[in-house]
Amino acid sequence: MENFLQTLIELGGELWTEFLYIIPYLAIGVLVEAIIRTFKWHVKIRKALTHYGMLAIPAATLLGVASPLCACATLPLVISLLVAGLPLAPAMALLVTSPLMSPASFSMLSGMLGVHWAISVAVCAVILGLFAGYVTHLLRGRGFAESDVFRKQLPQGDFHDPDYPVEQLRCECGQQLSHRVDRCTHNKGLVFLARFWEGSLKIGKFALLGLVIEVLAISFIPNNWIIGLLEGPGILPIFAITLAAIPLHLPQVTASSILFGFYLPDPGELIPLAKGAGIAMLVGGPVTALPVMAVFISMFKPRVLLLYLTLCVGGTITLALIFRALPLPF
Repeated sequence: MENFLQTLIELGGELWTEFLYIIPYLAIGVLVEAIIRTFKWHVKIRKALTHYGMLAIPAATLLGVASPLCACATLPLVISLLVAGLPLAPAMALLVTSPLMSPASFSMLSGMLGVHWAISVAVCAVILGLFAGYVTHLLRGRGFAESDVFRKQLPQGDFHDPDYPVEQLRCECGQQLSHRVDRCTHNKGLVFLARFWEGSLKIGKFALLGLVIEVLAISFIPNNWIIGLLEGPGILPIFAITLAAIPLHLPQVTASSILFGFYLPDPGELIPLAKGAGIAMLVGGPVTALPVMAVFISMFKPRVLLLYLTLCVGGTITLALIFRALPLPF
């Protein structure tokens, strides 16, 4: 029992040390996201997407990068936009890009793995979003028009309505603290504080989950093969990590927290994470979240899910191979 308690204390100490290191970056990212959500800048851009024409694909890609929404929150949004008349191509670009980057993700990636990795993932997010959007646009006449992608006709109505008949799409954001504060006070300052609190809890739990996984893995699992896989210069680690990440629910913050714990870089230090393997985990993991797959299966025809997975997996492997070959200084 004494050894068990000692082990728990040591694990708790390691976890606390690592969490203290990432708190400033977590706070910066959550602060930016709280400002965006308070003034609803992403909502204003989203409403304009249906009027952008061919520019809707790059606009949706940039919105996905800047949006504080995760994959699970983006999918109902994408479906509502499709029902409102947005073509599938920009909707696919938004759906692919949103899980990969956000202000909080960029801040925490910068703090945990270095600015070079944050910029690399942001570039990958933009490239993958544009790629997914334009490929989907080219396939529009082959069964991928927005009127032919759902399993069944969705009823008209507001997804924010508590009586909307499709439970998987019914939005419960009205129950969030920030919405209750807004209804009661209409005070932007108080709404901002509520959104900051919500963001801290949401993003903090994913970061903490990644650190817990990493601390336990390092303490109890022989991890030479894991580090060898992440540092491996060949193409095998790229395929292995990309395919292994498909069934995992691995949000961006969780993926970067796991990697951070394996390397613990000092400020300004370049970690030995291989370029290809790093891109495979930081891009491939977040973009194939299991909750998103479940909604895809229930809402869309199988060919749409197949297209999404093909774009995500194929795009991740291609980007990882490209970054592996580029003469980048890390």
